[in-house]
Amino acid sequence: MRSVLTMAGLLSAVLALPCVAQDTARSGPLYDELAGMDAALFEAAFVTCDAGRFRALFTEDAEFYHDKTGASFGEAAKVLKSCPRDNGVTRTLVPGSLEVYPMQGYGAVQTGRHIFARKGEPGSEEAKFVHLWKREAGGWRLARVLSFDHRPKVP
Repeated sequence: MRSVLTMAGLLSAVLALPCVAQDTARSGPLYDELAGMDAALFEAAFVTCDAGRFRALFTEDAEFYHDKTGASFGEAAKVLKSCPRDNGVTRTLVPGSLEVYPMQGYGAVQTGRHIFARKGEPGSEEAKFVHLWKREAGGWRLARVLSFDHRPKVP
């Protein structure tokens, strides 16, 4: 009987592990750090339009893949090409969509969804993103960006 209870306890612990891992994707110190980096990235790109700050957030070998505009590499990936704010465009992170997963010896992967809207225009666009963040001596830097599945947001 004791071995059955021990096995049941072990089985319960093993089955609970995925739940714990799933929770850490949406909370905890790493999540908080990278949620802050997400905010800093889009603050520089969409609110302050700070090209220097935006550029500084990327690694030297950055790669940016966008389903509508194609791929850019290195310097081209780090250039803030326009100021969305000046065109009335805003970016909003979809609440609850941000997830963060550690990458041992490198950094972390961040996934989420965001909504882009233009002031004065009906409707908006939703898209998915994957960011590969590299932890360097000076902090977090964005190495790879995948921005995809841009489509009209359905209410």
